[in-house]
Amino acid sequence: MASVLSFLLDRFLKPYLLRTWLGVMLVAAGEVGCVVAGQSRLLGFDLGLLSVFAVAIGMGLFMKRRRFESVG
Repeated sequence: MASVLSFLLDRFLKPYLLRTWLGVMLVAAGEVGCVVAGQSRLLGFDLGLLSVFAVAIGMGLFMKRRRFESVG
């Protein structure tokens, strides 16, 4: 599920500012979630593992934030 979300965000989220801020917010939320959630589960999903995926997805968005800008 996290892989599909990562793929969709990477392919279809094009605005530079949106990619930047969503990446920063996912990294921050993931880091807080790793500490707070721990081994908690919600609706069968491990929140600690989802937090790790949020950090990875956020870093991917942030590192490739200028992917769709024209060279100009």
